[in-house]
Amino acid sequence: MTIIRLLETVFLWPGDRVRRWLGIEVEEDGGIIRSFVNMTVWGAVTLVVALRIF
Repeated sequence: MTIIRLLETVFLWPGDRVRRWLGIEVEEDGGIIRSFVNMTVWGAVTLVVALRIF
């Protein structure tokens, strides 16, 4: 597994996990759900890290 593939897998994992849990396929607008969840999760992680540093 290349480093790019590994980063892609880690970055998309939260949204993909929620999409599968809801039973939505990618063809059924699963990309929208995945994008929303990923933005929310990684935004929260970034916020926590930023608040800890600054």
